[in-house]
Amino acid sequence: MSDGHWAIRLDLFDGTLLGGPVLVEHRISGLQSAKPKQQALRQFIMLAQKGGLPRSMMPRETKAAHWILELRVGDAITAGANQQDIARRLFGGAISPQRWRAENPSYRSRVQRLVKRARCLLSDPFAGPWFD
Repeated sequence: MSDGHWAIRLDLFDGTLLGGPVLVEHRISGLQSAKPKQQALRQFIMLAQKGGLPRSMMPRETKAAHWILELRVGDAITAGANQQDIARRLFGGAISPQRWRAENPSYRSRVQRLVKRARCLLSDPFAGPWFD
């Protein structure tokens, strides 16, 4: 089910959705999994009743900003950019014009981590978080 932006997946264990009304079961086993499953059930009910989710119920993707950086670095790598080019593009004026590795070690380390992660994800792009 979807409101066009967010989707809730229903897994069928038996039968079909084409035959008419469907019995929906929601199983919660253990306290560790209860809270996220309870939230998913609330979202499902709201989506079924109202046809959409209010802003207060829309999930927030906390890692999206980092994924965007990884994608940008992946694009830069495929375009042939080196780490200094990437650092300048991402962090602009914060990168010193000369001896950037010595004068900006935290940015250098950050770019190295981003490059390493982007290369790993580029080796099998559909397996990573970018397209989950």
